[in-house]
Amino acid sequence: MTTRESQRFHTLRERIAASPDAILVLVVLVIFMDMMIYGLLIPVFPEYAPRLGVDESVLGVVFGVYAAMLFLFSIPMGLLSDRVGRRPLIVVGMFLLAGATALFGFSTTVTHLFVARMVQGVSAAATWSAGLALLADITDPSRLGERMGIALSAVGLGTVLGPVVGGLLFEYLGYVATFLIPAAVVATVGLLALAVPVRSCRREGDRERAEMLPRGALLPLAACAATTVAVSGTYGVLDPYLPVYLHVAFSASPATIGLVFAVLAIAAAIAQPMAGRIYDRYGGSRYLIGGGLLLSGAAIFAAMQAPTLPLVAAAILALGVTLSSALVPMMPIMAGIYRDQGSQGVAYGMYNTFFSIGLALGPFVGAALLGHCPLPAIFLLQAAVLGVMGVLGCLLIGRLGWR
Repeated sequence: MTTRESQRFHTLRERIAASPDAILVLVVLVIFMDMMIYGLLIPVFPEYAPRLGVDESVLGVVFGVYAAMLFLFSIPMGLLSDRVGRRPLIVVGMFLLAGATALFGFSTTVTHLFVARMVQGVSAAATWSAGLALLADITDPSRLGERMGIALSAVGLGTVLGPVVGGLLFEYLGYVATFLIPAAVVATVGLLALAVPVRSCRREGDRERAEMLPRGALLPLAACAATTVAVSGTYGVLDPYLPVYLHVAFSASPATIGLVFAVLAIAAAIAQPMAGRIYDRYGGSRYLIGGGLLLSGAAIFAAMQAPTLPLVAAAILALGVTLSSALVPMMPIMAGIYRDQGSQGVAYGMYNTFFSIGLALGPFVGAALLGHCPLPAIFLLQAAVLGVMGVLGCLLIGRLGWR
């Protein structure tokens, strides 16, 4: 390489490192891959689990292990990203995810499934905490809601392709290929993250000044926690148990189940950037959060009353919009709480911790209730909880001074 070519290459790397758009693309890609792999299991487990002697309760526990690891490791990973940088955590997380995905492909016992799910949860803790913190580092606060909404739309896109790809690969290529092919793709993304330059935005002394609980932040953090847990807990119940309900009530195949989840994810992917843009320009957290939770309860109730699969899908589409409206404002609100501490790693480690609590509670509570009441009753109980929280949110959020 000539001196001029070397200079051009160096200049290009510097432009990428300083470009918010390039960093946004990287974070979106990383989150997309994590959620796509997460969604691979959704349509496969109802068909594959009986081969290992796994009943519905164990299925819920396997999903919950992911959330447990996310809960245990999110804050440590956020703190670590503040100290060593965002990119190392993103790269390590991607390679851990590739290894966990390959292990799913070779699993022959329930123990293998648990280990793979645990590694997958650790990977998510690293990539989500570091990736979202990196995005907050390089984004103007006045546009953070929209940018975070775009990043979260990768969750929807990954959730679309995960169940669809998982269902189709399982039906036509078998269980092993369902995981080995995506594992190779994830490893490639890890190499790409290693090659992309990332400019550190951490200020000198941030490590010493960062606090887990800034002064006066207890009540706002509690409200953020309640909202995030409510939304993620909804997904925590839907992911393992909605496929079972659709299979029993409508004899839905894995591919059909994947398409229903695709409706949910597409709705969320479209609604999240819009909700972020609305919050950036107008605020309205009371209506976005409180109204979003209340209408989410109504959507779940409608899904349980729907007599046909297309009507269930319509209710699920509405649910994707309302859950997104409630969740997206949490991202800039959390960033604002920790901005003066200079520690976005802690901010999004906390966010991931809240999210993981709901993801864990959903499957485990569902597994505990499943022996005492039918699946529709569990979903109706969830709808009632969301409705109550939505009403409380509309009444109380104004007192927090949120926009």
